[in-house]
Amino acid sequence: MENIDSATEDTGNRRNMSVGLRKVYNREDISCLQSFAAFLQRFGKAPLAGIKYINANSEVIRVKKGTILVKAGESNSNVYFIYQGVVRGYMTNDKKDITTWIAEDGEMAATIRNFDVPLPSDEEIEVIEDAVLMKISQEVFDYVYDKYPASNKIGRLVISLNYREAEERAYVSRIPSAEGRYRRFIEYRGGLVNRIPLKYIASYLGMNLETLSRIRNKVK
Repeated sequence: MENIDSATEDTGNRRNMSVGLRKVYNREDISCLQSFAAFLQRFGKAPLAGIKYINANSEVIRVKKGTILVKAGESNSNVYFIYQGVVRGYMTNDKKDITTWIAEDGEMAATIRNFDVPLPSDEEIEVIEDAVLMKISQEVFDYVYDKYPASNKIGRLVISLNYREAEERAYVSRIPSAEGRYRRFIEYRGGLVNRIPLKYIASYLGMNLETLSRIRNKVK
């Protein structure tokens, strides 16, 4: 495996190697870029030049809790790698806020249904814990896929991961008992229980806050 740290060596020298522009990063930015490189390397031997290109043509952003990254009705061509923080997707039905997914440190967030097509998003993406994100555009991914064919396999595996996570969400929603859904959630997402407002977990699990509180008192 190629050295992950070398994927940000130009970043460390504060140079944009792909377009010849200078870009200044702090230590947290560099750590974020390195974490994204490590994320990609989980799926195979990512082309080092491709990682460098993504690093050089993406943006590390800091966003406060409550920030809306994507609004319903807007098209979206960006993916967010979550270095720190928690992000959720949600939709509104009959004035009811329904959390459709929750993502945390080391995961990706995007409006997958319309990511690569110019269609309006059905959901909104909201930051629910102060976050450090790496913002990557579809154009950057398209360039890397065309320029470095080996990266296509990694891209497919990342998409496959997203499908498995969507399958897990569908599975949870079909568990008939509220307690069963909560037990499943703490099995796979237990670290979020004491990290984010319970109203989002209740919404995600399809129950009201009072029911969730009662179940939590029962399930220790």
